[in-house]
Amino acid sequence: MNKRRIPVLLVLPAYLAALWLAFPHFDTLYTDGVSTARVMIGRLAMSAGVLPEHDGLLLGVYRPELPYAMSTLRGMEGRIGKRFDIISFYTTWGDREEDQFPSALLRAVDEHGAVAMITWEPWTTEFAINAGRDGDALRTDLAEISSGRYDAYIRAWAREAVVYGKPFFLRFAHEMNNPQYPWSTAAGNAAEEFIRAWRHVWSIFNDVGARNAIWVWSPKREAPRELYPGGAYVDWVGTGVFNYGTRGEAWYDFEYLFENVYRAAIAYDKPVMLAELASVNSGGSRPNWFNDVWRKLPSQYPAVRAVVLYDNPVDRTLPGQEIDWSILEDDATMQTISSAITQQVFRK
Repeated sequence: MNKRRIPVLLVLPAYLAALWLAFPHFDTLYTDGVSTARVMIGRLAMSAGVLPEHDGLLLGVYRPELPYAMSTLRGMEGRIGKRFDIISFYTTWGDREEDQFPSALLRAVDEHGAVAMITWEPWTTEFAINAGRDGDALRTDLAEISSGRYDAYIRAWAREAVVYGKPFFLRFAHEMNNPQYPWSTAAGNAAEEFIRAWRHVWSIFNDVGARNAIWVWSPKREAPRELYPGGAYVDWVGTGVFNYGTRGEAWYDFEYLFENVYRAAIAYDKPVMLAELASVNSGGSRPNWFNDVWRKLPSQYPAVRAVVLYDNPVDRTLPGQEIDWSILEDDATMQTISSAITQQVFRK
């Protein structure tokens, strides 16, 4: 069903006012990085049920060495003729130093002129309070999150987010319907426990004033609606699209993999992010596959507002296989991105 679009000029002042209330340093954000400001305007516009006019996709990337080492990133950007808008990385829960709020990494991303996306994975085996547990040690009991067992850790993250002060995407407990992850419903967690855990974590951030976190609810493919935390607790809907080619079942085109996922995602009236996008080069032409993606996104999938390339050269997700998703050495595929930028598929 088509919704009547409210002219952007009529609603923009309200968005800016809301943005000022939510982020007192918005004027600094706007002058420091246009992409950051646009991400936030898009977030608030969607919270009012209105998508701003489409002026190109945000382009992001994940590579294992980012944002620890930025030389690879600068090389990729030089080849495509654009800075990445989003730099994605993953971190887990726990007591270790690497499990704490990654302030230095976020600052590195911000200094590069991009917005960070943290995939925050609630593996709970690294907490000292869980040492020596019997039974299924790998299972994440979501009821323990909502009951407050990890509140000190969550609150410390939230307070450091306030200190950081600038917007960042927070992709918490992604693929909660994927049996691979111990926080999933397949691991014995009920759907209502996932929702309670999500809202509990969100509420701690909100209570301490960490409203610069942009919450990305990111199921695997089409998630049951009973796993949706609610519109007040979600800013973007994310999903992943992987073409495994003959390394998996068969070579599939983008539309086959994404059409039903997209129809499910837009039901939530949020901007949609391809939080992980990748294709192998086995079984078909990877450059042609990506050209098809760039051609179809603006016309067939207008609610998609961000794409994050999953450029992982060593993926061991499939049992007994090591998959190289990287396009770094694939000049023809890199050229498809450059061409899409020239054609204004992406923001310049």
